[in-house]
Amino acid sequence: MDGTFGPFSESNDPGDGSAYWAGQVDWPEAHVDTRFVQLGWRDVIRPDFERIWPRTVLDAIRSFFLYARAGGYRAVWKSNWAHAVFCLYPAVGLLLYLMTSLLPPLLLAPTALEAAAGLAPEPYKGPVSWAVFLAGSGLWMAAVHALKQFLEPKSYFRYLVNSWHFISRMARGEHGPMLARIEDCADKIVAMEAQADADEELVFTSHSCGTFVAIYILAAALRRNPDIVKRKGGFAFVTLGPAFDCLGGYGAQNGFGEAMASVARSGVDWTDLYSPHDPLCGGRTPPVARYAALTRADGKRPEPRRYSVRIPDRMPPEKFRYLRYRFFPLHFCYFFASVKPGLFDFYRLTLGPKSAVEQLKAWDEGRD
Repeated sequence: MDGTFGPFSESNDPGDGSAYWAGQVDWPEAHVDTRFVQLGWRDVIRPDFERIWPRTVLDAIRSFFLYARAGGYRAVWKSNWAHAVFCLYPAVGLLLYLMTSLLPPLLLAPTALEAAAGLAPEPYKGPVSWAVFLAGSGLWMAAVHALKQFLEPKSYFRYLVNSWHFISRMARGEHGPMLARIEDCADKIVAMEAQADADEELVFTSHSCGTFVAIYILAAALRRNPDIVKRKGGFAFVTLGPAFDCLGGYGAQNGFGEAMASVARSGVDWTDLYSPHDPLCGGRTPPVARYAALTRADGKRPEPRRYSVRIPDRMPPEKFRYLRYRFFPLHFCYFFASVKPGLFDFYRLTLGPKSAVEQLKAWDEGRD
């Protein structure tokens, strides 16, 4: 297809992490113009990722404990064991890190102190042995920390430990700056809808941890305009590689359950896309049944349209072989174009000749 993307620009307004670009494609059926707006909050959560390591460890222990106490690990294990392994990974990794850092010096303390004592004259044996032991222990822990830093580009260990701290704060309603940014994003969506032409379709997509943030944002937008999802031009809500269990596992009583219920009540056309090959995705959990704080008057609300993006079929075999066990890069495959027709394709979703709702229904039936 003949098409172009316009220049990429970021907002200059302080406190606005949005970015903008445009695209157009000439299809045999029609000419399509799309405006893209990326809602950002990286600046808001940066402090969660820039704490000193001792503070990070203490906060992580608390985050993992709260998740376990709320039954998060048990619930996700029942839904999807592969995603449960991913959820356990940073907690187990932190435990192994602490054991590797602390156990050797503690277990070797008697031998090390005795050996160090033999290096000094009698009056100084105690102070010297303890100085040597503490220095050696410090060097050992520094070496373990350096190894962790060296492995970070492939392990994503510290990134995930920090992510769980951010998620924990979100789940408990304690992340004031992030909650404020959610309201700002809702304002932006409502303003864009008001300025859009009547026949323009709005497509609200999110990925990974952005999926639970999107629930909050859409719920806030619905408070401002309950009919936004029923606009004449159409409104599609799409969650890719969802991570609802990561936040919902802390309990939905501090806002997430009501936000999920608001989305469920709205009747928005919602498609939740997952892949069994992606363990970072918790796609087997029915989000409305698990987390929506519905009342008896609400009755039973339908789940989103849910189906697999079929990762192995969407890319060349050599690319799939390369990504198969590189789980973190694989998690972003939802944004790839598909090499086969009839399968989810992010470019066709956002720049295709069909409306997003019509296209998502067609893919659910295995056709373009």
